[in-house]
Amino acid sequence: MREVHLGWKADTIERSEFKFVVEICDYFEVIAHLEITPKGVRQLVRVKFHADKNPNDLENIPFLEVEGPLTPHPLPDDGEEGIMVIWNRHPVSIAAIGFEGLHIIPPYTIDQQGLNVTIRGLAEKISGFLKTVRILFPPDSVKVVDMEHFENNMINVLTPKQIEATTIAVKYGYYENPRTVSMRELSEISGIARSTLQEHLSKAEAALMILAAKSQLE
Repeated sequence: MREVHLGWKADTIERSEFKFVVEICDYFEVIAHLEITPKGVRQLVRVKFHADKNPNDLENIPFLEVEGPLTPHPLPDDGEEGIMVIWNRHPVSIAAIGFEGLHIIPPYTIDQQGLNVTIRGLAEKISGFLKTVRILFPPDSVKVVDMEHFENNMINVLTPKQIEATTIAVKYGYYENPRTVSMRELSEISGIARSTLQEHLSKAEAALMILAAKSQLE
């Protein structure tokens, strides 16, 4: 399993069709992929529009289609921030769909600083996608992370009890959005006292955040 971090600088975005997104939005953050089809990706996005821009302006971008707001919230108006559902039919998004077992990991944001995307999958799938993306939209930076190395490091920084607590939490949906299990229910399932379980998870989260940050700095 490999993880790759792709980066595009602001001036690269400015020379691409993504410049239209930056001209309309202060930021355009993809929160989740709701549906993936051969014709495009249905995405949940958080946007902040420029003062005189709104969702209608996004409709003028050829590869984007605004489906609607996130119910029950209304679509944001001129200059407002909001969450909505869009269809993204950019060639890079469609190209990624063609590589089974390849995952683009949200969240990622297009703004005046550029764009950074994390991709995870088997080495051969990653290699094939990189060849395609270098033709369609060449990134300014490519950083490959060996997930086996990361996982070994993860085992080293977590105690057995923290690994147990984290595994249970992930298995039963504690980290899903929205959560499918409460801390109380997780405590009952695991047989671990609620306060103890919370402590294990908090320490594990802190340790993993530090590990992830260090991996980016290496």
